[in-house]
Amino acid sequence: MSSKSKKKNRSQNQPPKKSKYHARRKPVERGTTLTILLVIMALHGIFATIMYYSLRVDETYMSRPWLLTLMVLHSLANVIAAAGIWKWKMWGWQLYFASTVLSLVVGLLTVGMWSAFYMVLPLAIVGWALRTKWDNFK
Repeated sequence: MSSKSKKKNRSQNQPPKKSKYHARRKPVERGTTLTILLVIMALHGIFATIMYYSLRVDETYMSRPWLLTLMVLHSLANVIAAAGIWKWKMWGWQLYFASTVLSLVVGLLTVGMWSAFYMVLPLAIVGWALRTKWDNFK
């Protein structure tokens, strides 16, 4: 047997080498707390969207329809952000942060200073739940 055929046989028996970029990542453990928070975040966003959308027929809220539009956008962004965080995408966290800033601005313009605590608290809770998992985001 020639040396070429020996090399050929060896290369046929061995699986192709994979680069470090093609290596399979270990599955990431989400944890019970984060799972519950993301499900609540998504459900809250869905129900808030329905509520804000249905308020558009009430004349009390139609004096400032841009508020309802912004809050519908905020609640839809929260649903999308929950899905992004679930899949460990950094844009999910960034979208959630931006959505919180939007709701904070709307809250300060309409309700007043006390809304700041209500709007920022969920962001702080999700951030706390993610504190040990930042390396998992892509």
